[in-house]
Amino acid sequence: MKKIVCLCFIFLLVLSLHLFAAGQKDAARDWKTESLTIRLESLAWILNKFPVADAANRFMKDHPNIKVQVNANQDGSLKTYLLNWSTENVEVDVAFGGDAGYVAPLAYKGLLEPWNEFYKGDYSRDHFITFVTELPKIKEGYYATPLMVEGMALEANKKMMVDAGLASNGKPLYPKNLEELYTFAKKLTKGTGDIKDVFGFSWNFSVFGADAFFSAVQSQGGKAFNTDGSPNFDEPQIVTIFDFIKRVTADGWGSKSTMTDGNAGRAGLMARKVAIIYESSARTIEAKEKIGDESTILPFPGQVEKGSFIYSHYAYVPKGCKVKDAVYAFMREQVFAKEFAEFGAEKFGKLPSMKKLYDGLGPDFNEIRKWINNSSTIGSLPWVDRGSLDSLLFELEQTVVTSGMTAKEAAQQLKERAAKLNLNVVK
Repeated sequence: MKKIVCLCFIFLLVLSLHLFAAGQKDAARDWKTESLTIRLESLAWILNKFPVADAANRFMKDHPNIKVQVNANQDGSLKTYLLNWSTENVEVDVAFGGDAGYVAPLAYKGLLEPWNEFYKGDYSRDHFITFVTELPKIKEGYYATPLMVEGMALEANKKMMVDAGLASNGKPLYPKNLEELYTFAKKLTKGTGDIKDVFGFSWNFSVFGADAFFSAVQSQGGKAFNTDGSPNFDEPQIVTIFDFIKRVTADGWGSKSTMTDGNAGRAGLMARKVAIIYESSARTIEAKEKIGDESTILPFPGQVEKGSFIYSHYAYVPKGCKVKDAVYAFMREQVFAKEFAEFGAEKFGKLPSMKKLYDGLGPDFNEIRKWINNSSTIGSLPWVDRGSLDSLLFELEQTVVTSGMTAKEAAQQLKERAAKLNLNVVK
């Protein structure tokens, strides 16, 4: 009996040591020699605007021991990650897409691996655009790394502006204030009735949310954020922005189409059905495929003096990823490489997050780079309930445009209802 017990003990000891060794091996995979798989999942639009699949194929060719699986995030948001990763159901090794505010809840729940080890040598943080790199930070840990940079601006049809007399020596004029932008919209609008041949202006009522709204507040001289980083709902410029949205749209110079289709403004610019849109600066480059040099970028009123508003989409790794070193190698060798960055920038206007990758880009990017580098430029902050704030803004913007709600009433509702959200910055 003692012999049987002794043999069982030895068997269990050997098994335990084997499992421990396997666990240690699994926790620290040698990505340079072992056969392993990187499971990359991305928001679908990023797969269309960056050569992610090509980058994966190049990486696999350079590293035959590694397989890279590229899939689209079918949910279209980060909610599934939050639910699944909270229960340790992780089927992704690196995810692409989501700005700091949308990724923040994952970090807030402690579900992400820090990127501190990634930022070394030629990839240290000082090689990246500082603002967007520092945003996803909790204490001393960086929970995401920026894939690209975008800035809010006006995108316009140059020919329409010249034809409407809104140019000097063939160069479109910058609207100096909101009243002038309203006048531009009126002069650029063609046709009668609710559906115009050309709308002079389009505000996006279902995309960009806080990015667009607080960018406009900042450009108008308001203080968009409090000293602790939370949104500032007390600025009079909030009423000013609601008032502008209401007047330009209700008076017929601004399109309502983005209420039902978030891409309608961009599509309208490309189809010469909208003269000026207020969205990501990337729209200027995207429109060139359809309207060529008619597509131009303009600053939102006050943006040159007060600074721009920038944000990034990020890459992030779930806690417990067993192939983190391989993910880092893929990011260094392929994602933060010239070929990858130039494709996103030159075709779709997605600006690089690494400083060196701006070398060789065309003149279309010169103007937005000036605004990005303005010392007054601000950007999207990682608020815990960022998604809920966006939904609230969309609701109020659409309501103020389509009903008798006044700009002051909309601003008051924003303040009261936002007070119930957790809009602290994840730190």
